[in-house]
Amino acid sequence: MPLVWDVEWRFKDPSNTGGQDLAAWQELLDGRFILHPPDRWLGLPVLHAWARLNGRWKKAIEQGNPSPEGSASPFDSNGLERSRLLLKSRMVRSGYLNGQLQVDTLSHSRGRVTLRIELDPGTRVYCGEVTVNAENSGLGQKEAAYLIEDFSRWKGKPLDLSALESDRNRWSKHFEQQGWFGLTSDFFTMEIDTTGSSMTGKAQLTLNVAPDQYLEDTVPHKKARLDSISFHWHPFEFEPLESRTEKNIQWSVPLGRDIRGLAHSMHLEQGRLYNPEALMNARQSIRMSPLLNDVRVDILELPSTSETETPLHVHFDAYADKRRVMRVNGGLNSAQGIGGEMAFSLSDQDFRKRMEQVALEFGYGRESVTPYQGGDEGGDAPSFFNSAIISAGLTYTAPRLIPFGPDRLPRSNRPKSLISLSFRDEKRPKFQRTYFQISMVERFVENTENGSRVEFRPFEVALTSSQLGAEFAEELADLGSDILASSFQPRAIFGSGLSWKLNPKHNPSRLNPFKWGLSVEFEAAGNLYHWLDKRAPEETTISLPSALGSASNIQVGRYTRWVVDGRAGWTTNGRDGFFGRMFMGVASSSIDSVSVPIEKQFYVGGPNSMRGWQAMGLGPGSFNSDVLRVRGDIRLELNIEYRKYINDWIQLAAFVDAGNIWMTRSEASRPGVQFNTDTFWNQAAVAYGTGIRLDFSYFLLRCDFGKPWRGTDGMIPTEGGWRIHPAVSLPF
Repeated sequence: MPLVWDVEWRFKDPSNTGGQDLAAWQELLDGRFILHPPDRWLGLPVLHAWARLNGRWKKAIEQGNPSPEGSASPFDSNGLERSRLLLKSRMVRSGYLNGQLQVDTLSHSRGRVTLRIELDPGTRVYCGEVTVNAENSGLGQKEAAYLIEDFSRWKGKPLDLSALESDRNRWSKHFEQQGWFGLTSDFFTMEIDTTGSSMTGKAQLTLNVAPDQYLEDTVPHKKARLDSISFHWHPFEFEPLESRTEKNIQWSVPLGRDIRGLAHSMHLEQGRLYNPEALMNARQSIRMSPLLNDVRVDILELPSTSETETPLHVHFDAYADKRRVMRVNGGLNSAQGIGGEMAFSLSDQDFRKRMEQVALEFGYGRESVTPYQGGDEGGDAPSFFNSAIISAGLTYTAPRLIPFGPDRLPRSNRPKSLISLSFRDEKRPKFQRTYFQISMVERFVENTENGSRVEFRPFEVALTSSQLGAEFAEELADLGSDILASSFQPRAIFGSGLSWKLNPKHNPSRLNPFKWGLSVEFEAAGNLYHWLDKRAPEETTISLPSALGSASNIQVGRYTRWVVDGRAGWTTNGRDGFFGRMFMGVASSSIDSVSVPIEKQFYVGGPNSMRGWQAMGLGPGSFNSDVLRVRGDIRLELNIEYRKYINDWIQLAAFVDAGNIWMTRSEASRPGVQFNTDTFWNQAAVAYGTGIRLDFSYFLLRCDFGKPWRGTDGMIPTEGGWRIHPAVSLPF
């Protein structure tokens, strides 16, 4: 079976190129024909060879399916003619009405065929006079003026039928969002008069807006308003239902059902203009409830006495799902080294039958981490699974706890309150750390259009306890850094915080390939406590419960913490392209010679950060110690990746990481750790590497290979080799 192995493009007459070079024609027409050659990487048909090796190519051909993506297609004369007609159609749709092309075989050797595509573009037709006819359509002067202004843009532009069809859909969507119910793209018809176009090179365009059809009569289009809204709950097992009216919405729900969460998700009001996007957002928002399996929306047109508006009734049918009361989660860690952590959770998704949730979680894990001594090459080699993690938590989730009414919030808001208790014990080489926390969080969706979300943490109370090994405590003492030693001291945290995330909607297309997101977090601890307790900050202590350690008194932490995390991507298909992250974090303690608690500090290195180094194997600053390197108060980092899918589930990546961590204060025992605006550029390290990812849709496994390229103070690493970082999910 001969294969299509290459394509040669040429002009029949080099002096007649249709105003475009050969590369532009190839981009316009390539991929528009049935027969195609294999994709090549560095001149090699890698994807074709892989499809032949794993049998996908043979299976597709035997079943009469198209050859796998990137592989060569088998040659046949019928496919050759079909390809020619498709290319011809594409030329006509682009305005080359008298364009011609010929597709022939150039050579046939060793079962491989080369195709020759010979182009004769002719003269491209442009748009001449444009006219809009909206008579009897029902559109007002304002709407007609919008159509005339927008459609007139085509005057003098090349005729492009595909773009004109796209405009039809865009105009329809615009008017429907303005309340014109039923004004679909089928009512926008275009007439193209090409009479004399061979002489003038122009075609006349007319846009007609047809009126609506009711029985056998034609009637003008009308705007529509929501006259009434109803909601019906379909339980998965028998439950007595009740009917009630709240906010002019008719609810049919189980007896005693709390509908606050559903009401917040409705986003619709009686009397509002019809808007299909608002209906879609309301359905999706209600569908997100874990209690519902499906939500269906019906729109009923009601009898109207108005000549300008149509009343609508919107009805929601919600189908309940059985509550999920157990789940097990686990996977590779992506923090420091190879390991796993399994979490077992019992939850009631409908606690007290009020759409509240209570979840009880237990976790256990083992991890391989580098001991807190020695450099990359020195010190003791890490033993396998040398760390153990035990965790437990209790979380209560409710639609809203803060006592103010939903009318004071944006209509798109979906408030949610969480109260959680958590316990975590980490047994690491050289020390053991125990962390107990209780916190409350209020989450708000501030604006669904730009993805703005606000999370307010009114209070967080945490107690930490550390047990250091004798040798490790001695190493800290020998280093002589009070700030570093204080990182491991027991601490009490009384804090609050606020975070804001912005994630605008993105529709991947060649017209809008850029997407981005921004997250800003602020946290402060100890300020309110120290306002109540008049003792000096360094003297403020509380008694530690005996269950958390042997120390009788621990210091109350006082610090502020800022994090800014910006992410962006440039992709034309939503998968391949360039992706980047910029991370800036600052944590500052207001107590002299005392650091921020270790849980609130920053580090670099590992699978998600500075992949040329081990986790916590870089910095702070230019400090180079073979004794101990851990975390810092400041983190600045920039990551850039290029990602490319070679098939549906294998992704390759190339990346560059740059950054470091620093301390906010100078230390005599650790010179070069303090952040300085004059020197931090020179102290930023750089790493590069590549990676392979296996995308199974519901989760992604990856393995990145990183190598240091530039160390701190501009030094080129001579001993740093390649580091292997297995992990789950993308690094950013």
